[in-house]
Amino acid sequence: MDEAVTAVRRVGDRGLLVELPPRSDPHRLAAWVRDHPCAPGLTEVIPAARTVFLLGDITALRRIAQAIGAAKLPDADELGGKTVVVPVRYDGPDLAAVAERTGLSVREVVERHSGTEYRVAFFGFAPGQAFFAALPDVLHVPRRPSPRMKVPSGSLAIANEFTVIYPLDSPGGWNLIGTRAGPPLWDARAQPPNSVDVGDRVVFYEVR
Repeated sequence: MDEAVTAVRRVGDRGLLVELPPRSDPHRLAAWVRDHPCAPGLTEVIPAARTVFLLGDITALRRIAQAIGAAKLPDADELGGKTVVVPVRYDGPDLAAVAERTGLSVREVVERHSGTEYRVAFFGFAPGQAFFAALPDVLHVPRRPSPRMKVPSGSLAIANEFTVIYPLDSPGGWNLIGTRAGPPLWDARAQPPNSVDVGDRVVFYEVR
């Protein structure tokens, strides 16, 4: 397999957790699992940041675990998912600090961030909060040393290898570089509430 596997662990009687190293794309492995002949024996295939969790029949799990080492994964551009363009204003209070830390100008930070196609890796932390993978390496900055007690809904932020848009007012320690300028990506009154799903591609479009 062209994506190395760090570990394969049993989780209870019907679960299997496949761990991948940093910079791997769990969605490629998840797509391979869904196409495996034993996939009908599974009830869940859940990719996350660096793992893929499988839930299902123990026989199916064993056969998939045995086959992972020789798996031929699909290319990233073969994966499904829609493309969503999200308008944003790069007006965040931490934008200048991110530029200073990375050695880039503010304009270069904006261009690097908006010039990348991201993938929805997983949801977590708060209802509807999507974590977008593929942040350029130069923008990998740590969280703030002290979190804010309140981050406004719609704030665009980065930390480590991910970028997010806060769906709700909430505490947060990420670096705020902008603000969503269009409709929210999560609306509890809508059906479905999320306008993006795991595996979708996201492009941030700068508005001024």
